[in-house]
Amino acid sequence: MLYVVATPIGNLGDMSPRAVDTLRQADLIAAEDTRHTMKLLTHFDIHTPLTSLHEHNEQGKSAAIVRRMLEEGIAVALVTDAGTPAVSDPGAILVREAAQAGVEVVAVPGPSAAVAAMSVSGFEHAGFAFYGFPPREKKALRGYLAALAGRQEAVILYESPRRAAALLQAVLDALGDVPVSLSCDLTKLHEKTLRGLASAVLADFLANDKAEKGEYVLVLDLRGTARQQEAAAPAAGLEARLLDLCLGGQSLQEAMAALVQQGERKNAVYAASLTLKGLLKDGALSRNEKNTGPQEGD
Repeated sequence: MLYVVATPIGNLGDMSPRAVDTLRQADLIAAEDTRHTMKLLTHFDIHTPLTSLHEHNEQGKSAAIVRRMLEEGIAVALVTDAGTPAVSDPGAILVREAAQAGVEVVAVPGPSAAVAAMSVSGFEHAGFAFYGFPPREKKALRGYLAALAGRQEAVILYESPRRAAALLQAVLDALGDVPVSLSCDLTKLHEKTLRGLASAVLADFLANDKAEKGEYVLVLDLRGTARQQEAAAPAAGLEARLLDLCLGGQSLQEAMAALVQQGERKNAVYAASLTLKGLLKDGALSRNEKNTGPQEGD
């Protein structure tokens, strides 16, 4: 049995009794950061053994954990540092491999920063779309945001404290002065939410000398923005879009990542990159893709 256990995003009072019982009764806890999770376990007097499962070892370690579940019949609880595993956090690979191997996977729901931020935004939308962390590179970020224009549901993004101001500025550049809600330190003592037009929220953020602390959730209301025109000309193929990004200064690997972030299927982007490399293997891409060409499974 694999239990996907949500843990507090800041306030230990949000830990559910079911989550505590699950972690106590499991034979093994797979944690994003064992040091961080150990503090949680100590607080609740839980003594279940820990093993690390993070973005750098999940690909290789998941198979070993699944094998133990099958051969030894152990129950494993999956946790991340905060919130729900496999949602902009490690865990999806383990969940997929366990399910494919016939292991029963059970959710133990709990705190979610995205849902919490939406609930205090004040936006009246029929639904929302959660996108996690946006691209970091400036040009890729602007294109990524521009592609969201015209969405009728609220758009939710995560961002680190050091990049929150840059994200707000990119929203202004790509989408205009749209209504936003920016939440920080949700469920913690100094929880704060700024609401208003993006320019005003950015100004308030920059005026706070302690703003670059905590994690941020940005909710966007894009109903008043114009969707990018797609009918004026045939949509560019993936090869053309990759080439355009590469000629704009990105490596082929970065261009591929940008298209995947925009919603294109990873396999289709990978196939397009191979086609483009075949067409231009001695041409314009040679400078950009040197030592950064796609690898199987990227």
